[in-house]
Amino acid sequence: MEVRNFEPEDAENVSRLIVQNLRQVLTKAYPNEAMEALVPLFSPEKIIEASKRQVVLVGILEDALVGTATLDNDWVKNVFVDVARHRSGIGKKLMAAIEAYAQGQDLKKVYLMAAMPACGFYEKLGYTIVKRSERDLNGIVISEVQMEKVLPTMNGE
Repeated sequence: MEVRNFEPEDAENVSRLIVQNLRQVLTKAYPNEAMEALVPLFSPEKIIEASKRQVVLVGILEDALVGTATLDNDWVKNVFVDVARHRSGIGKKLMAAIEAYAQGQDLKKVYLMAAMPACGFYEKLGYTIVKRSERDLNGIVISEVQMEKVLPTMNGE
């Protein structure tokens, strides 16, 4: 799989990938209404706008966009993989690329807010739980977990 920087022509596919996960995966853990409240935040236009302020990476496999991950300062966001390809190593490769980029920016630590179903994935990658919190999405409260990871320094220490 190739991991590369997002380009504006990727926006439709990134939007579709994220919405697919919101509707097919996260609705198993959260109310459908809460996930539908998030859908407008991931329109192609909003993704292009965010890409001007954040580092957005995409995973390409056999000419198909199969995953995405974002770094906003020291916060990892919007890590999503094509539902049909979950548990195939794509998310792990995207996270490695995001962390490598963060290290190249001399970041010592990165943070993320994980949906409950994703906590085990991030723990396997070395993230630890900082705190649990709740967020209101259009009147529906969902649980999230703040996690962090100390990044090794470039010289391996």
